[in-house]
Amino acid sequence: MFLKIVKLTLILLTVMSCQTTQFELKEGDLLFQDLDKENIDNAIKKVTKTNLKFNFTHIGIVVSDNNELKVLEAVSKGVQLSSISDFLNRNLINGKPKVVVGQLKKEFRTLIKPAIEHGKTLIGLPYDKVYIIGDNNYYCSELLYEMFHKADPNTKTFQLNPMTFKDPKTNKTLEFWTNYYAKLNHKIPEGELGLNPNGMSVSPNITLIYDYFAEKELN
Repeated sequence: MFLKIVKLTLILLTVMSCQTTQFELKEGDLLFQDLDKENIDNAIKKVTKTNLKFNFTHIGIVVSDNNELKVLEAVSKGVQLSSISDFLNRNLINGKPKVVVGQLKKEFRTLIKPAIEHGKTLIGLPYDKVYIIGDNNYYCSELLYEMFHKADPNTKTFQLNPMTFKDPKTNKTLEFWTNYYAKLNHKIPEGELGLNPNGMSVSPNITLIYDYFAEKELN
């Protein structure tokens, strides 16, 4: 009887330790984020949604900076380094971050170091409000594309696809985007090549490994 109690206690302790083990980020991890505080976030969701249960509007990459992990990202202020805590706490539901961690497949991981080295040289450059590839301004997913494309132009780590700003239900341009580009005095780049966090999250080159909101590993 005593041995049974000891065994049950050990099993319980093992289960508890597994449940309380915190996920540890490492350099090169991709942070997919669901932001829904601004109208533009919801407009992005409507035209980029996939079949996944997740719906992302932002992405950053974990980098090491002076032996501290941070997030390299392109936000409205431009390309910047953010603390992990600031990134995770940007959008909380019941105190939990709406963030999922992705990891590049093994064959692409040798590109992480040179990609990050290049990415750091882009810090301070402005945000790309018109979402056009190659204009020396960067939106979040464009930043990641540029980093890995520079690391190896022959390796298609991330794919460019024709962009759309149309409601998939009506096939008409969302009113938000019509007004958005009118204010910028810029033509809507319908059909031009680009990429977005939702599309990147379903890339065969990426594995989603941890859900911060559900507090569980995905693989």
